[in-house]
Amino acid sequence: MYIPGIKKGLDAKVINMLSIGELLRWILSTPVQFIIERRFYTGSYKALRHGSANMDVLIALGTNVAYFFSVYSVLRAATSNNFKSSNFFETSAMLISFILLGKYLEVLAKGKTSEAIAKLMDLAPDTTMLLTLDNEGSVANEEEIDSRLIQKNDVIKVIPGAKVASDGFVIWGQSHVNESMITGEARPVAKRKGNTVIGGTLNENGVLHVQVTRVGSVSVLSQIVRLAESAQMAKAPGRSLLIAFQSTLCLLLFSFRSSLGLPGLTTPTAVMVGTGVGASQGVLIKGGHALVNCIVFDKTGTLTIGKPLVVDTKLFHNMVLRNFYELVAATEVNSKHPVAKAVIEYAKKFREEDEHLI
Repeated sequence: MYIPGIKKGLDAKVINMLSIGELLRWILSTPVQFIIERRFYTGSYKALRHGSANMDVLIALGTNVAYFFSVYSVLRAATSNNFKSSNFFETSAMLISFILLGKYLEVLAKGKTSEAIAKLMDLAPDTTMLLTLDNEGSVANEEEIDSRLIQKNDVIKVIPGAKVASDGFVIWGQSHVNESMITGEARPVAKRKGNTVIGGTLNENGVLHVQVTRVGSVSVLSQIVRLAESAQMAKAPGRSLLIAFQSTLCLLLFSFRSSLGLPGLTTPTAVMVGTGVGASQGVLIKGGHALVNCIVFDKTGTLTIGKPLVVDTKLFHNMVLRNFYELVAATEVNSKHPVAKAVIEYAKKFREEDEHLI
């Protein structure tokens, strides 16, 4: 009705005070109201049948009030010579459209979050070395198998640079294991006979023989994935149905053109995406309630970039710094320890400077 040249034609009367524009809006909005919005009617019926009210109930209530009030208004205008219709067909249709757009964006967000959970599950290695021990405890045979075939009390071999396939405890060997996926601390933890290890963590610099204690859904990694999934479905405390219902009624009474229902989509989507992305970055969020008020860090180690870096060097001998780092890098080049890696990365800067000068 705001397009120049069309408004005059739309304002032309059909029956009494009923205009062409009002009749067209009624015709065009009806399929949206009863066909496209059918999913909300179905959801409302199921919710009310179980004695509860959900977002579908609020959407159906809001749009139906707008639509049927408009029907009443145009019918009265069609039967009267002095009643001017005030209808809100376009409001109902646009609300349904915006809400469905929000649902579509929510589906996209779920896809991104599912990718984050999949990355968590990928922390476990695809294969591992299964050991067969003789009566004296010596290794009689070793075989590479799929990690999903590991059973409780199996003995597996974890070489340097490999991930631990399942939870267990060390029965032979010593090494350092990077457990930052669980603790957030970059410094590897020393492991020797009797120490426990967690599936998905990274073995740094020694060979370990590990006896498996937990597999499948009871493993720590599986529990983390389950926690991330349940956190996405949790409702934040701010989503009070009573407040939403009261707000909807007020908005219906005072303004049919308010975008009802959209705030209900933003909170669960934010919780779902936040918990999923956080989990993929090593930050475990137990639910929506943890995202409402504040974030508490227990120690400064969790606020670092997750690995050590060389920031300064002081030599206590009359030696060129470049030559010093060449010797140190040559010594540590085969080490998997994070400190050794930091030294090697810093030593590369001198080589890059030489190449730039050439």
